[in-house]
Amino acid sequence: MHRIDQIELISDGNIFHFKSANSFINYFSKIKIGVFVLICLFTLGSWLDISGIWCELPFMIHQLPERWRLPSILSAVSQFAQIGPFIYLLIRYFFPTRVDNVKVIYMILIFGAVSSFLLAFFWNKSVVVHEEKRSIYLYILHFTLSLLDGMSTLTFLPYVGEYFAKEYIIPNYIGESFSSLLPATLALIQGFQDEDCNIPYQNKTSTLTRTPYKAKYSVFVYFLLIFLLLLISIAAFSYLNFSNYAKRARKNRFSWVSAEFSLNDETVDDSSQRDKEMKQKRNIKEKEMEIRFLFILTVMVTFVYYGFLPGLMSYSTIPYSNKFFHLSITLSSILLPLSIILSIFSYEVSIQRICLESVAPFILSFYIYLVSVLSPCPPFVNNKYNLGGYLIVFCWIITSLMFMRIRCLIAAKLEKYGKNILLKLGCFTIIGQVFGGLTTYFMVEYLRLFIDRPKCAPIDFCY
Repeated sequence: MHRIDQIELISDGNIFHFKSANSFINYFSKIKIGVFVLICLFTLGSWLDISGIWCELPFMIHQLPERWRLPSILSAVSQFAQIGPFIYLLIRYFFPTRVDNVKVIYMILIFGAVSSFLLAFFWNKSVVVHEEKRSIYLYILHFTLSLLDGMSTLTFLPYVGEYFAKEYIIPNYIGESFSSLLPATLALIQGFQDEDCNIPYQNKTSTLTRTPYKAKYSVFVYFLLIFLLLLISIAAFSYLNFSNYAKRARKNRFSWVSAEFSLNDETVDDSSQRDKEMKQKRNIKEKEMEIRFLFILTVMVTFVYYGFLPGLMSYSTIPYSNKFFHLSITLSSILLPLSIILSIFSYEVSIQRICLESVAPFILSFYIYLVSVLSPCPPFVNNKYNLGGYLIVFCWIITSLMFMRIRCLIAAKLEKYGKNILLKLGCFTIIGQVFGGLTTYFMVEYLRLFIDRPKCAPIDFCY
């Protein structure tokens, strides 16, 4: 076990900032491009399958019996699945020598690929439970994928942090953001699909008819494409783990121990070095407070964005039309890597900067909540320029980009404290999203605080 001040001492010389094009070039001079790409492709499999389900919701929600309640139900299923990661943590704690991180990652990727393949065939199968139709097969497969992807939070980043230098933290998050981008791109190409209704709408001068838009390819084809992407992720991890090219890019996993022994030898003869160590020991409490604060901020971010908000997606967007539901999911996912790439230019920032950047997404999240509460007739719902629809899409995009960037900055800030801190970061990530998801599920399913529009309601429903 290494103390915080010892780890900080060794890491201080490696802190860098990207404030110019030269600094950007300097970053890439420290890494191997091939390993950078492999880590991106490997971590692509982290949330690819779950992201695929969420990006496909605009096509599924009108065909399944749960309708607008489906996002909150799936969010709750995801949170129940987080029991898997906690079981994994207990096994790691009581049997640390029996846990092979590489084997666990293979299990996550392979079982995820198999579940995605099955999803293509069973996503729309329903079963009557207590006189109500339920998409049980979708629940089960979503539970399985959520359990596996939750474990990826505890294994992927610690694997990269243990074997590779801190510069490779960024491709880890780029790959994770691509696990949202690629499913969203496939969904955007697929188009969007309205309810299968053909309802005349009478105004003062003429009669209009709402004709549903049809997707370019089916949900079945979409999930098969997700399955193929997961096979690519498995291949990338295999090459990253076993090829000599990738092994040569690994850092010395025992560098902290060697440096510690070297430091102890020097302190015997160097009094100034001894004074420096004493000063660093006085800073331990300050560093511990920094770690605790970043953990608390992580819980807040994941509570809101990964737990609470997803269940409100349908209530905040579908009132403006299914098109805005589709755009909110796909565009926020497609633009997600942008926030990570821009983080290259400000890789190390202060705690104050992280707090300041957190303000805007929390405010926009509150607006999304207000729109959901006022559903199915939120502000600007009948605006002829679709102002309300574009505004809610903007809110979803900005919250998605900013919260992902904040997660990246927090991980970069904590990397210098070692893989155990990164593992704890994963734990707090899960805790936040679990409580957030269950809160939304309780509000939607039991308190019934949110109301959906009747099926095939007329266009002038909210007039």
